[in-house]
Amino acid sequence: MRAAFAELARLGCGIQLTPGNLPTAGFREHVAISGVPTRTHHGFSYEARKTATWSEGTCVVASDSLHPPKLTDHANGNWRAWVESTPAPPILEVMYPGYALGTGDEVERAMADGIALAVDVSHVYLQIMQGAMTEQVWRRLRDYQRIAEVHVSANRGRADTHQPLAADTFGLDWARERVANDDVVILESYMHRTSDVQREAQVSLLRGAPGE
Repeated sequence: MRAAFAELARLGCGIQLTPGNLPTAGFREHVAISGVPTRTHHGFSYEARKTATWSEGTCVVASDSLHPPKLTDHANGNWRAWVESTPAPPILEVMYPGYALGTGDEVERAMADGIALAVDVSHVYLQIMQGAMTEQVWRRLRDYQRIAEVHVSANRGRADTHQPLAADTFGLDWARERVANDDVVILESYMHRTSDVQREAQVSLLRGAPGE
């Protein structure tokens, strides 16, 4: 965790702490004194590579944002009741088919209920490409007043592969508008196999640097 954090900190941006890295002793304290703004996502834990997020319809982590359950998860039938009864629930991420919030109909219901959403544009692209969301719903989602985060990466419309951004990445122009509005926009492309120069280019592309 500490090595990955140090590499990303060189970009001079905030960092989303996500599951997947091997824990480092004292990492919580290291992050606290680093001065780098952070947000926690899904089953992140300072003490483990990942942790369970839902148990019988109840969220069991304190992350800022998280995925709703898979449709096959026992939590799927009860998560919405938990969200509605919790004074300050975490941000729920718009997903893709196979998950709750994985279709346009479910996203519309979440907007009608006023649920705070993290709009992952790569997940929206998967929904559109798989016929699960219409362009009309996508337009309404872009204007939703309770968007708390925007997540950005690229894929080819078949799987959530977290590919690096390109100039024609779906949703990039809208994400840039959110960046310009000082909203929380998180670049979720895999960066562990990229150089500092490539990472800086990705950040510049998201910010809409001149000539990009």
